[in-house]
Amino acid sequence: MFTFHHIDKWGFANLDLIEEVLEHQSKAVVLLVGASSSGKSYLASYLVDLLKSYGHHALIISLDQYNHGLSGIITNKVNINYFQGKLKQLSEIKKAIKDVIYNIPFEKKYDQEALDLIRPKIVQFFSDKKDLDLFLSALNSEWKVLNFDEPSVYNMKEAAVDIKALLNNETITSKKYSKVVSERVESDEKVCGSDYDVILVEGIYALDSVMLSELKGLDNVIKDFIDGNPKSLFIRRIVRDSKATSADNVFTISIYFKYIIKSYLETIYPNRLNADIILFNDMTFTELRAGDLYVTKDEIQTNDKDVIDHILEHSQIIETFYQRDIFFSSPNESRESHNVLRLRCISDDMGKTYYPSSLVHKGTPKARLDNRIIRPINVLLKEGEFYKVWKDEGECLRDFLMAGFYIGPVKRKIKRRLIYKGLKLVVREVEGEGYYIEFEHDTPAEMMETFAKAIKQHKVI
Repeated sequence: MFTFHHIDKWGFANLDLIEEVLEHQSKAVVLLVGASSSGKSYLASYLVDLLKSYGHHALIISLDQYNHGLSGIITNKVNINYFQGKLKQLSEIKKAIKDVIYNIPFEKKYDQEALDLIRPKIVQFFSDKKDLDLFLSALNSEWKVLNFDEPSVYNMKEAAVDIKALLNNETITSKKYSKVVSERVESDEKVCGSDYDVILVEGIYALDSVMLSELKGLDNVIKDFIDGNPKSLFIRRIVRDSKATSADNVFTISIYFKYIIKSYLETIYPNRLNADIILFNDMTFTELRAGDLYVTKDEIQTNDKDVIDHILEHSQIIETFYQRDIFFSSPNESRESHNVLRLRCISDDMGKTYYPSSLVHKGTPKARLDNRIIRPINVLLKEGEFYKVWKDEGECLRDFLMAGFYIGPVKRKIKRRLIYKGLKLVVREVEGEGYYIEFEHDTPAEMMETFAKAIKQHKVI
């Protein structure tokens, strides 16, 4: 087993093993597995480019495209869990359901309104009304515990059939799955195995027992496991799904802690033992620069309490906010400010009690010479959404601990918006750090310089 922390070293290790296989075989297969959002798709593309530069032609088979779709996933679950796998005309039932829910918004695909639309489309497949009623109620029940990271979500045998066909230089029809509608979509794209000498298969269950059983006996298979720290895996998953699917962050975060982490620990991580190569793939600098860029502050920092007291005494206080920020980190992560995951809690009784409010990720700031801070931010939970995921702060912290996070530090802040001698300012008192004076973005540079010089000399303007 080879272990790497750098993508280029990982890539060349794969190149070496692939070329070793090709000394004896006409094709090599690379099975690329890892946690959801560990970077498998990006790494597969990277490997394709690397192989091309050394004269190889590689094809990526993404197991995501072999997703049964919500019409298939939920129906399969109901058939197994409620009808002991004995439902007849299952494929026809799936098709009828797919026609109904295809364009229904994600969060409503199996609510009562959708079930009422499904009923007349499938009634012909049930001779007993009780079975029909049970089937419909079961659809809703299985929908409530949906977990996209279970092996049953993917048609692994279908994928294995395609892989073996490609190895035999046969032609297959590419499979296509849309994360927008959460269903398979039609495809007429043909792929011929004779065009490639390397087949890259990437997916969270590429090393699943079903896949390995289907490919048993092949001696041209290289197995990769992509690892990542808890923060990287969490942020990638939430940000990816918010952009690529119709599910909102409340839904994604809820299922992440209820099901996805559990599936990872129980059914994905154990496959690490079958790997030939392991890569620890934490968030890259490029990822830490991704998000909605915003200008944070033109500010100065001071520990001079007398100066701050003077400003507050001679200001018109517009608003005062009491905040408590809880920071999450991963094991062995450096405590720097370029990869911040923060839960903000707010108080409406001057800091006596705090209530969780928002969850935010902040990445690496842009390089600037004017000291203005411009950095990417991903709002994972907006203010007011916390209680749609967790019942209280304790439940939230337990979930993060279970997922492998470290919790802390915790910082209390008092933030005041005020007007001082005609200037609109924000003064923040941060526990353990001192004070920050933030200026409006249209404040003249000369005024900010004068202010900063005076504070440095322990004076006031």
